[in-house]
Amino acid sequence: MVVRQRGMKAEHASHSSGAHDGLGRYPSSVARQCGFTLIEAVITLLVMSILCAFAMNSYSSYAKRARAVDALEQLNQFRTHMEKAFQDNGNYGSGACAVGLPTGVINFALSCDLAQNGQAFVAKATGLANMAGYVFSINEQGIRRTEAFPAAAVPADCWMVEKDKCQ
Repeated sequence: MVVRQRGMKAEHASHSSGAHDGLGRYPSSVARQCGFTLIEAVITLLVMSILCAFAMNSYSSYAKRARAVDALEQLNQFRTHMEKAFQDNGNYGSGACAVGLPTGVINFALSCDLAQNGQAFVAKATGLANMAGYVFSINEQGIRRTEAFPAAAVPADCWMVEKDKCQ
């Protein structure tokens, strides 16, 4: 191949026909590939799928913790109202708890059981639907218990909102 000088540029003899793109570039004999290969696309989808799986699991855990915290707050308020009723009546109720159970707690059923002729009680929040397997309780002494929590060491004398971590 013969190279000749034209002004300041060196040109290959094969490009002497003057066929260029207007910017002084000449097409190469090997066409450039544009786009992605199938392997690159599959690997990208695989990585995105793994990231989405972690994100969904994390979000699901976050949503469950939020629902559990709401139920625990309702149990705590219920105990406070029961203490006020005890101060007024000298007992926590006769036959049934003196205070009505909170309503509107999502995915939890609340219950109250009297003991010792109305001198003691245990209030429980039992998980429903996607919160099934969670059971929290509180008694007249303010003792908080986690009686059931999936894949955790229970019962525990605290309220867990994360596996094996007391609140």
